[in-house]
Amino acid sequence: MFVVNRRNSLFGFALAEVLLGSVILALGAAVIGGLCRKCVINNLRGIEYEQAARLLYECLDRAATDEMLRELIRLRTIEGDFAPRYPDYHFTLVLEMTDQADLYEVSARIEWEIMGKRYQLPATTLIYDYLK
Repeated sequence: MFVVNRRNSLFGFALAEVLLGSVILALGAAVIGGLCRKCVINNLRGIEYEQAARLLYECLDRAATDEMLRELIRLRTIEGDFAPRYPDYHFTLVLEMTDQADLYEVSARIEWEIMGKRYQLPATTLIYDYLK
């Protein structure tokens, strides 16, 4: 006569459930870890863009000053960086004439490189030369 031991069969079923649950838990942890990594990277990238935007507005404000505007009118393009504060960020200011007298279009672009990848943030504004 053949006797079925219920205890052993239940133990085997519980082991399969534990293994399957462990696999699901490991996959879930891997997915959550990947999402956390992506969130940190996006947060850092946002900080970089925020800093670039502040530097961009600083460049445009400086371009509107009398001294810098005279230099831009003479050279048409000015390039530089923000060393020693932000040595990784570089700027370019380009001045173009408009159809109206004493009104100039100034384009500014901030560029930076992180881990071999280049990023840039451009902006354009109009500046009126009221001292002319």
